[in-house]
Amino acid sequence: MMDIFINEQQLDTKLDGETNLGQVFDQIQKWIESNGKYLRHFTVNGKELNRSDLDSFGIDETERLDLYVGEELDVIEDSLVEVDNYVDKVGSTLVGRDSLTEKEAEDLKEGIPWIISMIRTTTKLLNLNLNLIQPMGKGKNVEEILTSLQDGAIILDSTKAIESFLEDLRDVKLFLMDLSTRLAVMRLDESELIEIISRFVNEKDKVIKDFMLVNENFQSGKDHLASEILNDAVGRLTGLMSALVSIQTRHTELDWQTLSFEDKKLSDLVGELNVTLSNIAQAMEKNDIVYAGDILEYELPEILESLVPFLSLVLEKVTV
Repeated sequence: MMDIFINEQQLDTKLDGETNLGQVFDQIQKWIESNGKYLRHFTVNGKELNRSDLDSFGIDETERLDLYVGEELDVIEDSLVEVDNYVDKVGSTLVGRDSLTEKEAEDLKEGIPWIISMIRTTTKLLNLNLNLIQPMGKGKNVEEILTSLQDGAIILDSTKAIESFLEDLRDVKLFLMDLSTRLAVMRLDESELIEIISRFVNEKDKVIKDFMLVNENFQSGKDHLASEILNDAVGRLTGLMSALVSIQTRHTELDWQTLSFEDKKLSDLVGELNVTLSNIAQAMEKNDIVYAGDILEYELPEILESLVPFLSLVLEKVTV
């Protein structure tokens, strides 16, 4: 008799005319999805198999079917781990090459759209604008990188073409690390998310001062120190935005689109913040320290000041 387990808990169920494991699997998956959950992976007699293998498995030769189920975020994180491993594999395969075999080229034409699809799915969940994110803090934004990656995968018949493709792949790797950090924030308990937002409200002056210190250090020639402070400060803003998105997705009963303060909407302010951070990155890429300094000292502090009342409103709504 076959035993069926979901997340290590035995399922009390009886077969209803199914003759092979594929039919049993499909019925259980429908039940999982009807309960708003997602299948992460499964094993048959302790071994991982593909769905296509199950139709040839008789029920009588199956001792145990294990299914592992989670939330949407679990599935996305699982997929990002797969994407990250695939990126590493492709990178190590192409380094030092001047061409690909026919099979490698075909595999890549299937793999790259999968990478792009997974990144788009994840960034949609996190409410990110790929046009405004530059993984290296300069150069191409993520949208441009993905387009270049897809175009580059079509013809990799020279050392130069492969090196260009690998540069885009490295940027994708950096962005995947950024996504993992953002998803980790979304995994936090609500009390921890509230703490992140509260800390920003209470330490707003310090955050603003740090951005102004970036400009001071650039002006005094301490570029390395300025870059360190900037990366740390931007990282804190990334954590704050991720916490804000997570709070909003957990409280869908609240109308976040209409949340406003002094005729300004939160969504508009977040958009301004993203554009401003992108402008800083572009200015640094061009070594235009004067323009970057003006943004850091005048534009950004004003936006961060304006953000605080909204964050206080968010805290007020979710802590009542």
